[in-house]
Amino acid sequence: MEVQLSEIFIFKTIGLRYSKESLMVLDINTEFTERLSKYWGLTYLDSNEVEGNLCYAQNQNLRPGYRMVFSKLDILNYLDRQLKPGVYHIESDSVVFSKTIDF
Repeated sequence: MEVQLSEIFIFKTIGLRYSKESLMVLDINTEFTERLSKYWGLTYLDSNEVEGNLCYAQNQNLRPGYRMVFSKLDILNYLDRQLKPGVYHIESDSVVFSKTIDF
């Protein structure tokens, strides 16, 4: 699934060019997380809080094939591996999300 950066991030309309580091601190668009959730067949967790939860579904060390949920941190880790250092135009550059998940 190819997605434009403008679909992933909530950004200021003043600047359209962002470094990789600047992109990684932007908020993630809710519509994008819903779309990615359907594509991956996983539930999106708005919070990374897992303290006191004995359920392994949220365990970050669980093999990808057994995961049932993903979080903002998972998206950012994926993007960190996909984006090379440099400057990106948020309205024209895109990222490809594979169907197989490798967090």
